[in-house]
Amino acid sequence: MSKNLFLWALILVLLNGISLGQEKVTYSLEEAIRLALVNNPQIKIAEKEIDSAKGKRLQAFSLAPPELAFSWEGIPSGKSFSQANERTVSLEQNLEFPVKLFLRKDAATKELEISYERLNRAKALVAAEVKKAYYQVNYQQGLVETLEFTLDLLKQFQEATRIKYQSGELPYFEVIRANVEVAKTQNEIIEAKQELISVKNNFNLILGKRGSEDFELKDELRFTPYLKNEEETLNEYRAENRTLRIAQIFREKENVNLKLANLTFIPDLKLSGGFFSESGEKFILSFQIGLSLPLWWWNAKGQIQENRADFQTAQIKQETALRVVQSEIEKAYKLVRTSEEQVLLFEKTLLKEIDEELKAGINSYQYNQIDALGLLDIYRTNKMAKIEYYKALLNYLSGLADLEVAGEETD
Repeated sequence: MSKNLFLWALILVLLNGISLGQEKVTYSLEEAIRLALVNNPQIKIAEKEIDSAKGKRLQAFSLAPPELAFSWEGIPSGKSFSQANERTVSLEQNLEFPVKLFLRKDAATKELEISYERLNRAKALVAAEVKKAYYQVNYQQGLVETLEFTLDLLKQFQEATRIKYQSGELPYFEVIRANVEVAKTQNEIIEAKQELISVKNNFNLILGKRGSEDFELKDELRFTPYLKNEEETLNEYRAENRTLRIAQIFREKENVNLKLANLTFIPDLKLSGGFFSESGEKFILSFQIGLSLPLWWWNAKGQIQENRADFQTAQIKQETALRVVQSEIEKAYKLVRTSEEQVLLFEKTLLKEIDEELKAGINSYQYNQIDALGLLDIYRTNKMAKIEYYKALLNYLSGLADLEVAGEETD
């Protein structure tokens, strides 16, 4: 008896463990975004680029390594090194003109700022991608539910048609029509479920999960009016745009590089100190100062010309980016407004009217006030209206996600 109890307890534990292992993960929109930001490879790459830029900034402000040298000159044949005519121990250090050093650090700092902005841009783009994928899954689930609801109505209609046929009120063709409509809707459900599997796989991959993992969504498609006008929207998203910020910092960096090139004609220092011994005497202290001579002027002139062209190119790119970003924001705003009008049209009038028409149509058919074809048209219109409503809501919410990253271009 005790063995049987033990076996039953073991089976219950295993079954419980299996059920726990098969429990679906549930995501809110915010949870999905956080998970994608952790797992997305582009964000990980952007974070490593920040580390790289930090290392380059350290290098930019570093002096050249000193050189330690030992020399023995005029060693008599068969004598030791200590009997050399001249013995020298020296330490040399090249010192770049200090302003040049600080300018190099400034340029490297600008590059680090660009890396941070690229990371912020990558996060914004990933968040927008997650939102659109989340909305797409929601839309597809709503489509399946609408089709299944329509199928239930059609099955009721199918049964009512069969009863009327048996009582002699309808020809058999109406039964066939009902059967075909049921089969057609079942096919639509199969196709919608296949597409749902596809969009779920895509959503999982964006989150860094295996495509086959099942999940549920906490948040439904919900309409919230967009309250800002075009001018407010343009000012806000233009100020927050990471691509514009990158273009501005890049121009500032090229300006620093141009200033650095203009200092090429200023000589750098070379300091040397050590000990000197002649003819085996004691070592005495020695010191030397040197200057670099920019005699080959065409090298400096070419560098200035190159950096001036780079700076002017950066200016052109910044001006172009401003125009493009502004245009993209305006275009995204108009799409949001158009989609919003469609959603309001459905919510304020069409959905209510079509539901009332559906109830009235079912009652009219029961009392032979409309024929089977008329009721089928009502069913189809009801289905189409709800599908189009979900589509309008999807377009609106996806448009808002696109508006948040309008004009954000990856390098």
